Formats: sequence, structure tokens, C-alpha cells
Amino acid sequence: MSTGSAAPKLGPRELFRNRTFLLFQARGTLSNVSYTLYVGTILWLTYRLSGGIFLSGVVIGVQTLVFTLTFLISPLVDRLYDKRWVFVLCYPVQTALALVLALTYAGGVLTIPILVAIVVLLSVLWDFTEAADETTTRLLFGKDNLFVISGLGSAIGGGVNIAMYFAGGVAIALFGVVGGSYLLAALLAVATVVAIPLSIPTPNIVRQTWWSGFREGWAHFRGEQGRPLRHLSPQQFVVGFFVTAPTLLMTLYVGRFFAASQATYAGLYVAYLLGGLIMGLLLGRLNPRGYIGPVVMGAIFVMGVALLGAEVAVASLSLSLVVWFAVGATNTARVQATWTYVQGRFEPTVLARVTMNVFLFTGVASATGAVVIGALSTLWDSAMLTDLVSLGFFGAAALGLALPETRVLAF
Repeated sequence: MSTGSAAPKLGPRELFRNRTFLLFQARGTLSNVSYTLYVGTILWLTYRLSGGIFLSGVVIGVQTLVFTLTFLISPLVDRLYDKRWVFVLCYPVQTALALVLALTYAGGVLTIPILVAIVVLLSVLWDFTEAADETTTRLLFGKDNLFVISGLGSAIGGGVNIAMYFAGGVAIALFGVVGGSYLLAALLAVATVVAIPLSIPTPNIVRQTWWSGFREGWAHFRGEQGRPLRHLSPQQFVVGFFVTAPTLLMTLYVGRFFAASQATYAGLYVAYLLGGLIMGLLLGRLNPRGYIGPVVMGAIFVMGVALLGAEVAVASLSLSLVVWFAVGATNTARVQATWTYVQGRFEPTVLARVTMNVFLFTGVASATGAVVIGALSTLWDSAMLTDLVSLGFFGAAALGLALPETRVLAF
């Protein structure tokens, strides 16, 4: 399969017969589901430990802060010839950490310091796999196929994803943190096996020092060519402050309005994930590479509207499921469109660095926002907190429309 930007356009028939695509899809599905299951487990775990979302905000903030440091290791990932080794080396260690989380919680010896240590170690490893992931699709299939690969991947993996999301929901509903952690370990172990035969070579690697690679990554922000990134970064900083809020609010709502029901939390979280899955399918079919700006800003605005609906929906579980489905769909539209733009615009040899440099702005704000929102939850009622987050999303959408480059993002 081509590794350059001029790869031939691919259709479903060619991809269904392509071993590389099937391995790529299997590894990606396992990785994505394991991460979403991990987030759901950690949110519920911290709520159970503390009875509120302040600790959840702190833990998610710490995790996100570690994620922002990916820009420091991305030069190393960019110059690695075969990105497969990032996955093969990191997934087994994460598997072991997931087992430690399950066993310490089941044994009643899990303390907050141990939890934070596990989260930090898992996050550092996800730094490496995320940096490698940002380059993988472009390296294997070229920029013209990014949305198509994403959409077809969602279609092929849709049934698997749905089954896994429901399995994760059932594991959390029936067995709580322990069930979620064991399932997380199993998914990461299988992902390791799938990653071993998936070669992801990088052409035309320039051997350079870490410092030279680091500077080259930031050089793409300068001059006329860097103008879109200079506009995108502050917009990402603003929206980043609020992006951890939806799942924090979901956890808070379950605790305050649904009697802290484990089953209800699992149901709402699965609805949120399924919304994202359906949106991924839709984006893949539409392939909106020529109008990414409106997709991103529209998604951010609609997410703010959907969160306002969450205040009303607490009277009905069915209505709440619909609302959180919508929140998940709009969040996926925002995330997928934003990062597909970056993947499509820059060459694979610098993708990890450029992507993680942009994420630095999102991540710093996200880490701060998670802690602030968690702290405010101890002082404000859920309606006030939800209104603040919705206004934040409205403001981020308005800023994106005001900046000339972000409103016309395309590749």
C-alpha cells in the first residue's frame, strides 16, 4: 500500500480485499474501544471513590496534561521508520497496568495516589501510540482517502464497535470498575497481537537530532503557510477548556438525578459512544474535506445546544439517552473533522509533530478546564455548570467563525 500523499483513490471493493486495511482496521477498532472503555471506567471509578466529580476532574486533568507532553516525544515518533513497534511495545505494558487497576480495586487497596500513578503511566504510553496513530492512515493510504478510510472503517467495524461498547457497558453495569478494567486489559492484549504483522513504514525519513526535529515541527506555524495553524490553535485552546466537560457532566447527572445507578451510567455512556460511531459513518460517506471549517464550528455549536437539552432530559431516561447520543455525535464530528484536516494538509514525515503541537493548545486548556469544572461542581448546581459549558461551546464556535482561516478549513 502506498505511503505517499499521491496514493490512488480506493473503493470499498479494493479495501475489503486488502490485508493491510483489515489489520489496520482491527487494530484501530481495538485501540479506540479500549480507550473509550478506559475513560468510562476511570470516570465511574473516581465518582465511586469520592461521591462527586471533583476527583474525576482532577484525574482527567492530570491525564490530559500528560497527553499535552506528546509534542515532546513526537519528533522521536516521526523519525521511527516502522510505526508498528510503538503499538507492539506500548500495548502490553498498558495491559499489565489495566490488570493492576482491576486487582488493586478488587482487593480494596487502590488509593488515590496509586490511581494517579496508574493514570499517568497509561497516559504516557498513550502519548506514544497517539503520536503514531496520527500518521498511520496517511502513511498507509494517502491523503485523498482519509475520510473514506475513516467512514468505511466505521462501517466495517460498526457492528464490532457496537458489540464492544455494549460489552463494556454490561461489564461496568454488572461488575463496575473491575469488569471494565479486565475488559480493557483483554482488548489491549488482542490489539498487541493484531499490531505485530501490521508494517507501517515511513518513506524519506531525514535523520536529525531531537532538537532539529522539534524546531522543524514548529516551523510549520510560521509564515503564510502557517496561518491556518496560527488561527486553529487559539480556537482549539478555547474549545479545549470545555471538551472534558460533557462526560464529567454525564457522570454528575447520573449521580444526582439517577441515584448513582451503575446501569444508567453504562447506558448513557454507550449512547454517547454510539452517537460518535454513527457520526463517523456519516462523515465517511460525506467526505467533507472541502468544507471542514463549517463542520467543526457547526458541531461545536450544536454540542452546546444538546448540553442545554440535558438539563431538561433528566426527567426521562429515554430522553437522556437521546441527548447524550447527540452530544457524542457532535463531539465526534468536531474531533474527527479537526484532526483529519491536519492529517490531510501535512506530509506524513511531520504529521506527529504538527498534530501534537496543535494539541498542546487543546491539551493545556483541557487539563485546566477539567480541574476547574470539577471544582465548580462542588459549588454550583448542575444547571449552572451546564449553562457555563454550553456558553463556552457557543463562544468557541463564534471564535472559529470569526477567524478567517478556521471557518474555511479544507484540504
